[in-house]
Amino acid sequence: MKYLPIHITPHGLHLSPALREFVQAKISALSRFARDIVGAEVVLRGKSGAAHLFSVSARLALPGRDVQGNATHANLYSAIDRLVSRLARLSRKRKTRLARTVRRPLKTRESLGFTG
Repeated sequence: MKYLPIHITPHGLHLSPALREFVQAKISALSRFARDIVGAEVVLRGKSGAAHLFSVSARLALPGRDVQGNATHANLYSAIDRLVSRLARLSRKRKTRLARTVRRPLKTRESLGFTG
């Protein structure tokens, strides 16, 4: 697997080496669905609001449109897991969309049922 530059920005919490490694491992695993990831930006926000939830957002830089997702949870690691599953779903959706546009056969007069 190639090196994936990941920029992690913490807001209102301390970024420990263990947390940094966890985020890097989870985001790097997304290259399974999108092999052309150029880079990633992850923002970790501490507990805030009335619900006291951690918020995590990320953007995967890709050729064409970027993939972006958000997640919240009371546990920071669970919020990261939710974010990664959301980004994986969006990446699979993008991969399928790209594959369909490449493989789509041309409609000919014969395939539409016209004769003559």
